[in-house]
Amino acid sequence: MQVTDVETFVVDADWRNWFFVQVKTDEGITGVGEALSGEGLTAALEATAEAHKHYVIGEDPLNRKQINRKLRRYPFAWRAGKLINAVAAAIDIALWDIAGKHYDEPVWKLLGGKVHDEIPVYANGWHIGERTPENYAHHAKKAVDEQGYPALKCDPFAHYEHSLTDAQIDEVAALLEAVRDAVGWDVGIALDCHGRFTRRGAIEVADALEEYDIMFLEEPVELEDREVMADVTQHVNMPVATGERIYNNETMEDLVRKQACDIIQPDVTNYGSLQEVQHAASMAKSRYMTIAPHNPNAGVSTAASVHLCAGLENLEVLEHMSRDVEWADEIIEHDYTVEDGVIEVPDEPGLGVTFHPDAAREYPGEPKDSHSLFDEEGALKRP
Repeated sequence: MQVTDVETFVVDADWRNWFFVQVKTDEGITGVGEALSGEGLTAALEATAEAHKHYVIGEDPLNRKQINRKLRRYPFAWRAGKLINAVAAAIDIALWDIAGKHYDEPVWKLLGGKVHDEIPVYANGWHIGERTPENYAHHAKKAVDEQGYPALKCDPFAHYEHSLTDAQIDEVAALLEAVRDAVGWDVGIALDCHGRFTRRGAIEVADALEEYDIMFLEEPVELEDREVMADVTQHVNMPVATGERIYNNETMEDLVRKQACDIIQPDVTNYGSLQEVQHAASMAKSRYMTIAPHNPNAGVSTAASVHLCAGLENLEVLEHMSRDVEWADEIIEHDYTVEDGVIEVPDEPGLGVTFHPDAAREYPGEPKDSHSLFDEEGALKRP
């Protein structure tokens, strides 16, 4: 069996684009993968995939390590670059899909087996519209009562940076208090800071919001200095999570060795390969840390993440988008539904999804910029 083509698809997903690859073989088996994208990135991903697909075409799709090595190491000037790793990750996911279909086995079994039959999830993307206590409470209750999520993540900090004033802390606290009143204290609440704060500002924010029983504090500071992240982790009274923007194990090893967080968050769509994420989980496990994969993506990413998580002994929880564009199911057909707070690990061959390329072409993604993050009234659309 040989790879005959690698085709890319950029799909409109409201405030962002989705980026998919379809890998074709001479035996008629195809696989689908997904790369992490964002505002203005999908054109670069397309160009990178097109420029490097010659490393894939003609290769045996079952020899994933050789293909992944070529993609990530042969383009010397771009080696270890994030775009290369994202494209390599998408192709790697597609190759696992092909292997599962070829052997008539689910990907989790080819990855070494499972220790979980169900994957616990938390909701992202549930808070939309006005940044008010009433709106937060309404959507939080809907995510918990109607969609069955046992935990929620949000960024309640607007565009505040560095540190918060007393008035801003009161503003954020009012949002969290409204959510707690709406869903109770058995529901987890995680806070995403998107790396905006200084060391001191992050600690002050965590101290001020500790009373709301925070499940974890995500990216309180940027990752460039892991010692600063470690210092924040040691000085706040809640778990710290980070790692969505890490895309290789060299950086992840430094994070783990310095105990710079409690929970690592690699993303299967930018980490280069599923096996590299397994290695990251093993490193974390050796230092008694857990893993909560980053996954604010489309159905292919969710499928790959579920198969990966099935075999992770130190799994904490998986991120899951509680809302999608209405045409999502037309493009990716799957059974990865949330019931009672979990997604069941499937037994279908491959990833267990069906990709519809014609549907993907009907919703082409346009270039996105920072203006795509806001609706007509100026409310933040990005979760």
